[in-house]
Amino acid sequence: MNVIILCGGRGIRLFDESVYIPKGMVRLGYRPVLWHIMKRFALAGHTDFILALGAKGEMIRDYFLHYDRYVTDAKVSLGSGRVELLTRHQEEKWNITFVDTGDSANSGARIHRVKDYITGDDFFVTYSDTLANVDMDALVRFHKKVGKTLTLTGVIPPYREGEVVVDDHIVRGQYDAKKDKMANRQRYVNGGYMVANRKLLSYLSSFGECRLESEVFAQLISKRQLALFAHHGFWRWLDTDRDYLHLLDLVDKNSMYWLKEGGAHE
Repeated sequence: MNVIILCGGRGIRLFDESVYIPKGMVRLGYRPVLWHIMKRFALAGHTDFILALGAKGEMIRDYFLHYDRYVTDAKVSLGSGRVELLTRHQEEKWNITFVDTGDSANSGARIHRVKDYITGDDFFVTYSDTLANVDMDALVRFHKKVGKTLTLTGVIPPYREGEVVVDDHIVRGQYDAKKDKMANRQRYVNGGYMVANRKLLSYLSSFGECRLESEVFAQLISKRQLALFAHHGFWRWLDTDRDYLHLLDLVDKNSMYWLKEGGAHE
């Protein structure tokens, strides 16, 4: 299955950094966050990636185009410029398609703009700033079993904008903290790891304003075509310095749960 990774948005500026960089290029240990996300999919056998590039996407493109030279032992002749790679790496089976989807396009538009490179009936969609130990095989099985257009991976962090209400694995609506009409039901937020059927493309457009998480979700909810796979394992969004320090601490302790096999789920 193709794995579409949305690498758009303004990016992030951590601590005293003066220049914004794509969130996916923030380093955790020796590798960018984006690499960690891709590695999670690769552990489940999914190595066909489509990167929907946004602002400063050239940084992502350059990293992978020169990946061999970054991660292998190499010998260079400074006179001729000839480079000899001396070792190999574990990512040789990764296939990456780079698509420039615009500096300011929203998520729905980015997915629509890569549609020509989608090869199967179902495909993954995720973001470049969210780490989790989601069980990809179980997620795909669930998606095929419920047969909906789009399946979210739902997580339960503290209340955040975009919280949805779920009843029997089907999204019934978006939670309204003021009205609180569905307070007795379990509430989730979009954890970022999604599986879509090609039918999703009919809900999208290439217009930059097309946003998956608002009007498209609303349409899917109204047609009972949005399902949710509950994930109760590790999940963390890279949004603030605090998130970054937490993830760095896990890397330092060799507790990178997102690179371990399996994953807790409901």
